[in-house]
Amino acid sequence: MRPKPPAPPGPVRPNTPVDPLAQPPRLRPLFPQPPQHQSPEPFTSRGQNPGHTPPPAGTSEQPRVQISDLPGGSRQTPTSLNGYLLSPGLLRNMQPANEEGLRYIVGRQFVDVKEIGTVYVEFDDSLGTYRAMDPYRKLAPGPALHRNTGETTWSLSRPLKRPHPTDSDGAAVVSSKQPSPEPLPIHLKAATTELLNEHFKRLYPQMTHGERVVLLRSYNLSPRQHVRLRDDLITNPLMLPRWADSHKLRSMDVDDPTRFDALHQEIEPLLLPLRNGKLLPRDLGDFDESVSAEFLEAFRAKLGYLRNISGCLYRKDIPGLFRADERTPFEFYNDDRMLPRLKHPRGATTEKPISATVSLQLVKAYAHNGIGSPDPDYLRYNNQKNKYPGRKPGEPDVEPGESDNDWSDVSDVELDAERNYETIRHNQQFVFAYVIDTRNMEVVLREENHVLNDAATRKGAWFPDDELEALISTSKRGIESQRLWLLDSTLTRAAKVDDISQQAKYGDSIEERTHSGAFNRHEYDALIDKVALAGKPTLTLDPGQEWFANDIVWPE
Repeated sequence: MRPKPPAPPGPVRPNTPVDPLAQPPRLRPLFPQPPQHQSPEPFTSRGQNPGHTPPPAGTSEQPRVQISDLPGGSRQTPTSLNGYLLSPGLLRNMQPANEEGLRYIVGRQFVDVKEIGTVYVEFDDSLGTYRAMDPYRKLAPGPALHRNTGETTWSLSRPLKRPHPTDSDGAAVVSSKQPSPEPLPIHLKAATTELLNEHFKRLYPQMTHGERVVLLRSYNLSPRQHVRLRDDLITNPLMLPRWADSHKLRSMDVDDPTRFDALHQEIEPLLLPLRNGKLLPRDLGDFDESVSAEFLEAFRAKLGYLRNISGCLYRKDIPGLFRADERTPFEFYNDDRMLPRLKHPRGATTEKPISATVSLQLVKAYAHNGIGSPDPDYLRYNNQKNKYPGRKPGEPDVEPGESDNDWSDVSDVELDAERNYETIRHNQQFVFAYVIDTRNMEVVLREENHVLNDAATRKGAWFPDDELEALISTSKRGIESQRLWLLDSTLTRAAKVDDISQQAKYGDSIEERTHSGAFNRHEYDALIDKVALAGKPTLTLDPGQEWFANDIVWPE
């Protein structure tokens, strides 16, 4: 039984004796009272107080109050972000923060910490937010950061925790909070976790955690609907709202054209930013595990994804991809195709994969800005049909071993099995940049598989390794040369390799000069100019635009 509170003080009873001298004890002041000020004595004409006795000659009067620094103190205010802050020079080409407070450079995330500076961040699942990180991994993970309400900046302080929806007696508390802005992706996973660990656990105490997961997934709620359901259960924790049951029934009706509307409105606009590295897969949490498997498979089909024999999602409507390659356009023209070369793990594409990227900026980096040397391992093959690497002049014979050129034996392309031939391209000085026409080809995209199909990894599916990487499933004859376009040295104009090769004069040794080490990029640029003057199609890329796969519009 709860003890009764003491009765409030009332008026003094008439028969209660009162000692008029009794006074409550006085509390000692926390600080000594300052002395009472007296009227200052007039100063003499020499500025001295008449009552002041000067110190003896040869001595100096010490001040009554001495000020000194604290031992070990520093006048500079330290922060726990020291060592993680980026230098101003690294911020010049960085995009401003988006509405989620994130800034990007080639898929990496940065945030502006208010009144401190900019840091590289990664999402920490255990903390439910981003934390400062050293991009070079030389420092331990830094402190957690929290988004400032209504701003694109962040701070080290943690936002106020939402009160629990019940008071100490267990009675429901009606939420009085004002409608909040649209939740950010980093809040969505937290809402789902709260639903399972608090609200569904209270509503269904007899269920295991796994059973509650299956139950929540059966409602097929979008990420923001998870937040809405969480907020409604805070207001009324005793039962699920009616709209959730109605949505569940509608989502299960395969004949209802509106069954995907809520999910489509939230996810479809994120796919292109996700593909282009403006949004990272972890920003959406475990999305593929938030709805039922049957509903998700149908939703992926509505979005235009297909599934190959490896369990990976692919698309056939990607206009083009970018690739850096040391092979010349003449080699592709002479062979009528681009062949896969080095080994890729199996389990991603239906046929043999060729890797490429969705980002022109990345292919520029892979091509070393057009001035870096190719990988020397690639230059040990004189031709893409060589099954085994050769040897440089003066080197000993190469020991017999397996071929690095893993082109399938079922291909109708015959490989050259010669060994220990003398290499001719080991002095090549630069890498070419190509655009591949991938329309109606199977393209497996890394980021989208991680978000929409991550469960497939547990079944042996393999996704591309690098950020913004895509894999093209090639036919048994490789990629036809008609699909290959060579970019000029400025990466602003491209022409088909077939048209470029046909513009070269018979007997001209442009390729030989390239293989021998001449830096003759200008000769290939001149051939692209000739293609344009001949009225053949060319692809123009505006240098003021950041180009990605879906931005490509092929000339008719």
